[in-house]
Amino acid sequence: MKIVDLEIHDITLTGSLSGAYTLLLGVVGSTVKLPVVIGGAEAQSIALELENMKSSRPLTHDLYKNTLLTFDMEVGEVLIYKFEEGIFYANIYVSDGAQIKQIDSRVSDAVAIAVRFRAPIRCVTSVIDQAGITDEDVVKMSEDLSDADYDDVSDDVSGDVSDDVSDDSTGDVPNIQEDFSILSPDPKVDDKRRKKEMRDLKRRISALKANLISAVEDENYEKASEIRDVLETLEKNLDNE
Repeated sequence: MKIVDLEIHDITLTGSLSGAYTLLLGVVGSTVKLPVVIGGAEAQSIALELENMKSSRPLTHDLYKNTLLTFDMEVGEVLIYKFEEGIFYANIYVSDGAQIKQIDSRVSDAVAIAVRFRAPIRCVTSVIDQAGITDEDVVKMSEDLSDADYDDVSDDVSGDVSDDVSDDSTGDVPNIQEDFSILSPDPKVDDKRRKKEMRDLKRRISALKANLISAVEDENYEKASEIRDVLETLEKNLDNE
């Protein structure tokens, strides 16, 4: 079984699935990439660690790391070993110095833990052969995302968000009532304007998700509840298009 090393190339918002992100893993020494669709929470967790940002309270992946370190255990590597029916499978290899155990994992969790331990991310070549994409595919995907102008998740969690979204965890939820109808029903609206409306809405949704995570981390559950309600309405509006 031949194995190759991977590195994180990019994390971008996925246009086809609400709240989903694409984790793009590049094969070291090659132009081939492995795109993996992951959840928003996992994307934020990976991005926070890559940006060397720490939450006020431990995230799930931080808790996993702290627990292992408490018992003098380390993560040696993570391995993506199978791709079946559109699903990736991974193992996390944990060692206490005397023995190594493999733990079944989603790729998103495995990568989030690997970046915390600075452990290598690896993949069997058969998975690359099945699901890998070329530079041309990456360019096409980037162009598709550029049309919608999705923000990279690492930008969202760094605090560089829309001025309409408050960074103050004790402040009020921003009044974005006009966003509920930002997608004009008028059929005469040209495609260029509609694309702008779409990306404006998606920017605000991404920014609100980042603020929701911050509110939960600060244990400001009242604000988190209010932001969640706004998000649900905006995402319903988006899904209806």
